[in-house]
Amino acid sequence: MAPAGQGDRIAPPVVPPVSRNGVRYAQAADGRSLGWSQVGGVLEAIDEASGKRLWSLPVYRQAADPQREADVQWVFFRSMRLQPDGTLLIENEDGEQYRVDVEQRSSTRRRTP
Repeated sequence: MAPAGQGDRIAPPVVPPVSRNGVRYAQAADGRSLGWSQVGGVLEAIDEASGKRLWSLPVYRQAADPQREADVQWVFFRSMRLQPDGTLLIENEDGEQYRVDVEQRSSTRRRTP
């Protein structure tokens, strides 16, 4: 859900978290609360046993246009799937796909035809 006070943006898609080896991967509700400069597009890894955040990563960068309302520029995950090789495949609301290597904590845009 968009943070309170931002009225023009529709709610982002609900993307269920994915778990692997005791770690839950989920989209952060607001990346700014984790120290990033953007609201959407931030993945967080959480230890399932303790609930402790292990790390966070902006999957893609979002440049803000100061001439436009901020909340309509936010781009959130549309889907997130665990791949057989242990990476995550994340698609955002713009249809862009990213492969996240959770071991390396890195993200690469996946080119689609």
